[in-house]
Amino acid sequence: MPALPLGKLAILAVKQVAKPFAKGLKNGAKNSEIFKNYFILPVAQGVHWVDVKVKTRLMGANNAQVYKLNEKLAVEYGSEFISEFFLYALGTALVLYEYNRSANKEERKERKIQNNAERMENELQKLQNDSLESVFIIEEQGLK
Repeated sequence: MPALPLGKLAILAVKQVAKPFAKGLKNGAKNSEIFKNYFILPVAQGVHWVDVKVKTRLMGANNAQVYKLNEKLAVEYGSEFISEFFLYALGTALVLYEYNRSANKEERKERKIQNNAERMENELQKLQNDSLESVFIIEEQGLK
């Protein structure tokens, strides 16, 4: 019977719990003046600036003027960005954790196989030495 993938189920549970947390982070960011003024607005304006520059360069215009977003739109845009960034960062961290866990499991398996191979080789060498000693003893007894 195959084992239940408890690690993967736990990751799924964490992701599901993170969604309401991200929504709360988004709402908290909108309501906190300090967080809004010193984090949300600069992030929103920066993301907007990069977005406009990339889009205009893709369309062939290199000297486009980027205007700042109004505060209401910037707060919405910034808080949405923070929320999505949190979810993607959490997802990335979980994927990396699962990858490392799998790699460590594979490494332990390889190490076990290597140890078994070394043990078998040592036993084979011991048996060969024992058989050679037996042959020498038999030959010595035959010569007497």
